[in-house]
Amino acid sequence: MNQELKSFFLHAKSNASKHKYIIRDLGYFLKSLGISDTVIALEDNLRLSKEQSLKIEMFFSSYLEGLPIDYILNESVFYGNKFYIDSRVLIPRPETEFIVDWALDLQLKKNSLIAELGTGSGCISISLALENPNLKIIATDISNDALDVANLNVNSHDVRNILLVKSHWISCIQRESLDLIISNPPYLKPNDQHLKDLKHEPIIALITKNGLESFHEIAVQAISRLKSGGKIIFEHGCSQAYEVSKILKENGFKNILSEQDLQGLDRYTHAEKL
Repeated sequence: MNQELKSFFLHAKSNASKHKYIIRDLGYFLKSLGISDTVIALEDNLRLSKEQSLKIEMFFSSYLEGLPIDYILNESVFYGNKFYIDSRVLIPRPETEFIVDWALDLQLKKNSLIAELGTGSGCISISLALENPNLKIIATDISNDALDVANLNVNSHDVRNILLVKSHWISCIQRESLDLIISNPPYLKPNDQHLKDLKHEPIIALITKNGLESFHEIAVQAISRLKSGGKIIFEHGCSQAYEVSKILKENGFKNILSEQDLQGLDRYTHAEKL
């Protein structure tokens, strides 16, 4: 291995006790610079350019300050697809893929209209659109920054059945027009202990008054926007299933059911308008 590279890996190893995945993530970063595992293993005479060395030094500076690797790479994988990500939007989480699976399992008819509320990077809507191009999807967000990122991803994946709209949830959508509503809205309280680990992610996408305000606002709007037989699904905190179910019931929804993620935690609640 090139001596300069070896020194970078030694630096990573020296910080591995506090940063569990730093060696793995350094490998990801090197790949983004065109330096693959094979090159590292076989090319003893490999020389790093000044630009590459500087970028690796910047990687360490950002990483050791806690910046997530997805933001450093400006890339995240969701539902098998790569998405552009930066600190204007949340990093997609693997558990959110359940929502895509659940929506696809509904086997909605051609031209069914779906609204995703608080789309962020657009990864949920784009994944649905790629899996089923016959769906029509409206993806809303109140943040211009988030919509800019979502637009980048819509264009890079060349999906034609998504409309991005700036809106407070679904206030822009006419009554009784939707077949499905999807949302992973802000659900942390302003004093939630998890926020210390999420300091680089946009606060607007994380917190809401008492942790439940987003669900109240959406449920009130959703019941009138859904067609009869239309469905809604939320992702929420693992201790919020009872409260979210109660909110849906109070707003007239039926067939309310909470489901667990792969760790056995109650993370999703869905319901139907009869």
